[in-house]
Order: sequence, then C-alpha cells, then structure tokens
Amino acid sequence: MTRAHGFDLLTAESDSVIERAWGERTSSLSVAPSFLASLDRITIDRLLEERSLRPPDITFAQKGRQLPDREVTVGRTRAANTDAGLLDRTKARCLLADGATAMVYHAHHLVGPLGEVAAHISSALRASCDTTVFHTPAHNAGLGWHRDGQHVVAVQITGSKEWRVEKRPPSHWWTSGALVTDGPDTDVLHVTLRRGEALYMPPGVAHTARATDESSTHVSFVVQEPETKDLALAMFERASRGVTARLEHGPVTERAARAAAVARELSSAIRGLDVDELLAMVEEDAMEAGQPPSRG
Repeated sequence: MTRAHGFDLLTAESDSVIERAWGERTSSLSVAPSFLASLDRITIDRLLEERSLRPPDITFAQKGRQLPDREVTVGRTRAANTDAGLLDRTKARCLLADGATAMVYHAHHLVGPLGEVAAHISSALRASCDTTVFHTPAHNAGLGWHRDGQHVVAVQITGSKEWRVEKRPPSHWWTSGALVTDGPDTDVLHVTLRRGEALYMPPGVAHTARATDESSTHVSFVVQEPETKDLALAMFERASRGVTARLEHGPVTERAARAAAVARELSSAIRGLDVDELLAMVEEDAMEAGQPPSRG
C-alpha cells in the first residue's frame, strides 16, 4: 500500500493489492523484510514474561474451541483474593505443551514496534487498528470455523500455518462468531503461510487454521472501519436539529399527516448535510473508541 493508505510499514506489495481486495476478497501478500525483522522479539515465551498480561487479554483455545479463563488463572481463595484473575504462567505453559493455542490481544501495547505500526495504520486509514498475536504448537489447530466482523491482515512471523478460508465474504446475512456447521458452503481457499507471508481477509470471511509440522506464531492486524449505522445515526441526529414539524401535537386522526411532514423535513435536511464532515466525525469516534479484537 502507499503511505497514504497506511500499509507501507507492513507489506512489500504494490499499492493496489490490498486496495483491490479491500472488503471484497481474500488475498495473499508479501511482507517487507524490514518490518518482519522488527517483530522478531514477538515470541510466546517473551509475551508470557510480561507481568501486566492477564485474561482476558490472553486466552487459549484447544481442539477448536476457546477455553474459559479459569483454566489459566490463579484460583480464588480466602488467603489469596488479590491473586484472583491473575495469569498462572505454569498453567499456561502446560496448556501450550498440550497443544493449546495462545491468543494475546492488544499486543501492540506490549511490543513497541507493533504499536508504531498499529498507530500508523489507524491514522492513515482513519479507522481503529488492533493487534492479536496467535501461537499454535506444531500439528495443532486454533479456533474452529468462525467469522470476524473486522478486516484482518494475518502476518506469519515464525513457523508456518495452513489456512482454510472463504474466497469472498458471504452475500447473505451473517454474524460474527463460530459457525454452526463444519465450514461454509462457498468456495474455500487452502493457503499455507510461511515466515514473511500474509493473508488479508475481509469482514465476514469464514476461516480456520492449523499449524504444520512446526509451531506457528502470527500477528493479526484488525481494522474496524466506521459502520453504516454509525454514519446513518450521525446524519439523523444532525438533520433532526432543524426539523420544525411536530408529531406529538394535534388530533390523533392527523398523526400520519404530521409524520409525513416530519419525514419531508428530515429528507430535505439530510440532502443538505456535509457528508464529508459527518464521515470525518464518525471516523474520529471510531478511532477513539477502538473496537473489540479479532477472536481468530
């Protein structure tokens, strides 16, 4: 991507690769060597050493399902109430040895270079950019088939991972989370990511992944654009300030006529709005509020 689009610190591709695929289809990418080198300190051992790390910012999945936080936290006892909810690193390492996948959310708060890239992408795209690090032991799967509500660029840091992913987002209504079936009923790509390779997935694309004969670590850049409903609400709120027609007063038999008058004034007011200004406002709100991270 060009510097204007924010992915110049991430990919080694031309500026049109992600732009052509954005929101429309899954696409394989190459990662800039300099960027990859800056992420070499991201290992599960180093992340587990971060004393501030605790659930829900770190969770685990095994055999395709996410484990409850109590599986990796210090138990609540009368003598150690202050430890309740803290990460038990011994339990965490035991789960990893047993093949569980570790997922570290908001990883850009823990790794300086990752934070710089996330901030750069967020500023350039005027959208929220979060990060999640996934570590999967060899021959094991992460989460089962699921959909995420955000744009995801998964960058392979170490090892390799086999992905099964929809070619395009679903054309029908969908919701984030696990699929009730074992995979989508649409065309599926089989992609193996190795160090220095990446995969772009639009919102709603169903996917699942499994480590090959070596353990895998990848980081997902999770980008949440402003939603249509956010812009629609901003338009309505701004337009409604100038509406003078009233629905609340007058004979009950004339309520429909009064509603029609309100609708006409709203329609006229919306047509006169500065859409660019409203979009900028919604973008700023999305960047400040942030969004929940990808869970897969």
